[in-house]
Amino acid sequence: MPVTQTPLIPTKLALRRTLKAQRKARTPNEREQAGRDLAAVGLELPYLRRAECVTVYASLADEPGTALLRTGLRELGIPVLLPVVGDPESRSLDWAEDQGELVTTGALRLPEPSGPRFGPEEIGTAQVILVPALAVDSTGTRLGRGGGYYDSALTHARSAALILALVHDEEVLDAGTTPIPREPHDVGVHGVITPTRWMFFSPATTD
Repeated sequence: MPVTQTPLIPTKLALRRTLKAQRKARTPNEREQAGRDLAAVGLELPYLRRAECVTVYASLADEPGTALLRTGLRELGIPVLLPVVGDPESRSLDWAEDQGELVTTGALRLPEPSGPRFGPEEIGTAQVILVPALAVDSTGTRLGRGGGYYDSALTHARSAALILALVHDEEVLDAGTTPIPREPHDVGVHGVITPTRWMFFSPATTD
């Protein structure tokens, strides 16, 4: 009898290496265009437009840019919270309101807002939570950079919050062929926003 081989599932480490290399290969023009397109798509999403508070993040150079999206949300009068790295040992995130000014600070030297800081529970005020990811598969499993900060932060989110990852189109993976390994501590997302569309993987309502 022929031996049936089980398809190999790439490890998180292997996926991260591949996805980081793909992002690094993007030109500055491609990155700038992705940020413009992401903002245009995101700002048309009804969940975002009617939210009373949204959490986002200040994107790194290789991530889909969030600057225009954050500006658009503020112009709609929606309070925007950005993460501030708290205690690196506890992998916690504090929050501060995005007022357009960022400083590079903290243990990880990330761009963060300089205003008053709120504790980890402040994420519970948001109806929509936009999170970074290297990829998301069609079951809503999110692949982050491995720090565990967002998995910890999302434990403080309200149960009805809509959690969406911001990724490039090719970073939405088919779980039937390229599943992202999911561990017990991993918090899934309800969908994604990409430069061309939004997509939901599971039902979610906001209160």
